[in-house]
Amino acid sequence: MMHAPFEDEKPLFHANQRSSGPSKPFVLSEHGHQVPYTINRYLRNYQREGIKFIYDRYMKSRGCILGDDMGLGKTIQAISFLAAVLQKTGTWEDVQNNRPEFLQSQGSSKQSKIKKVFLIVAPLSVLYNWKDELDTWGHFKTVIVHGVKKEEELARVSRGRCEIALTTYETLRLCLDQFNSIDWAAVIVDEAHKLKNYKSQITQAMKELKCKVRVGLTGTILQNNLEELWCVMDWAVPGCLGSLGRFKNKFSDPIEQGQKHSVTKRALAEGRKAVQTLAKRLSHWFLRRTKALISDQLPKKDDRVVYCSLTDFQQAVYRAVLDTDDVTLLLRSSEKCHCGSGRSRRKCCHKYNSDGVPVRHLYFSYLAILRKVANHVALLQTKDGTSKKQEKYVAAVCEQVFKKFPDFTERCKQAAFEAMSDPLYSGKMKVLQRLLNHFIKKKDKVLLFSLSTKLLDVLESYCMAEGLEYRRLDGTTKSKERVHIVKEFNSSKDINLCLVSTMAGGLGLNFVGANVVVLFDPTWNPANDLQAIDRQCRGQTAKRESCLVSGTSSDCRLTEHALHTVSWRLEY
Repeated sequence: MMHAPFEDEKPLFHANQRSSGPSKPFVLSEHGHQVPYTINRYLRNYQREGIKFIYDRYMKSRGCILGDDMGLGKTIQAISFLAAVLQKTGTWEDVQNNRPEFLQSQGSSKQSKIKKVFLIVAPLSVLYNWKDELDTWGHFKTVIVHGVKKEEELARVSRGRCEIALTTYETLRLCLDQFNSIDWAAVIVDEAHKLKNYKSQITQAMKELKCKVRVGLTGTILQNNLEELWCVMDWAVPGCLGSLGRFKNKFSDPIEQGQKHSVTKRALAEGRKAVQTLAKRLSHWFLRRTKALISDQLPKKDDRVVYCSLTDFQQAVYRAVLDTDDVTLLLRSSEKCHCGSGRSRRKCCHKYNSDGVPVRHLYFSYLAILRKVANHVALLQTKDGTSKKQEKYVAAVCEQVFKKFPDFTERCKQAAFEAMSDPLYSGKMKVLQRLLNHFIKKKDKVLLFSLSTKLLDVLESYCMAEGLEYRRLDGTTKSKERVHIVKEFNSSKDINLCLVSTMAGGLGLNFVGANVVVLFDPTWNPANDLQAIDRQCRGQTAKRESCLVSGTSSDCRLTEHALHTVSWRLEY
């Protein structure tokens, strides 16, 4: 059977999608390992450096961490590395070599005799996205080890029927013995910062996985403290930073001391010296690049923060919450106790509320309640997303507060679309409605993020009431459906709005079709919002534009002409 030239090349994008580079392989070594020209023509120079970095550690049987900024193409670099060590050509020759040995001709490539098998571990939310990317960028024999058929698929891997196995963190933990029975050439772990807690079962399982070459991919290796950095690095290259105790004495403690406001000159000097020493040590196994590398290729980005006033109704509810006995107790907790002891109320006669709950346990619960009121009052009328600890507080607040607003309570019971999305109950909704009307009229493609899935319900009610065509992606969306939703949103001209849960949609998804991002409900951790923003600001994308509402956001757009980036942030 004859095949037209280029017909079976992978990847093969349209000329207006990606700029082409040199149509020749990227040679990694004299061992015959090279990134095929079919991939190399779409790579950027910094990505070639990343591939070489991973490859050099692989050849030395050592692990490493690729810590590039989100959107710089860590997935593509990992796939390119796999294509090189599996000696792929990106052409019909790979298809022939992937056939069972008894069907291959005697003159087929020696690649068919190579029995290397690689393992990719990723969160379930992006597992099928990895499969899709592998199918896009090359002819790989892959298998997904997950679900009810995982035992059967592991047996296929053991028999050498595949080149790349994909699985989740949890599946690997549950089937660690079976995974350890296979001789892995290397393991690639996506979102490697999930291994930041050395006490977690997932981290312990990943450390017990028998494989010398461990490659971690993460854009946020350091989130809270340096101990997390040590944990991830110690997984990738065991012992590279010494024991945790030694690391704290030599690096962590001096650096943290040097960052304190009251630091002495001596401690500051020691902290700076520790930073330099740590950076030099890490450079052997850790590679990080920021988006500054491609800043000249990105359109100008404007971030706009919009402060949204509470509606009269919200203010009334907010004030009613502040007037509750618990909040009054909190607000007066630092005052001197009336008993004359000289101590503060919270440390003397007012340590507990009327139910015997310590005052110190009330702070975050009521902060969360006030946050719900500021986002949308209807959030108090549901138990979804409410911890058991908060339930009784919320119930008490609702009983005390909403008896003053019987009309609202009745409308919420009816669960009418108009009631849930009525701007009367949310100042942010008033702003969002005007923004969405503007964006939809311009045919912009909008990603609307929220941390709260209940808030997504409210926003979905609004979309249904307005007759808007939309899609929704949250934690309940099945993995296979996620890839379909993203593809449909990126390609369809009729779907201009996608509602996304910040935590569920903030990992590994490429909404490159979007040109507006709105963060309605920002998270406590800004890293989560930045990950959500970067779902469409991808380094592998040619042109971008961004926009955001509430929190911090940006959006990107794949277009024929250059666009600038605008970010809207709705705060209260």
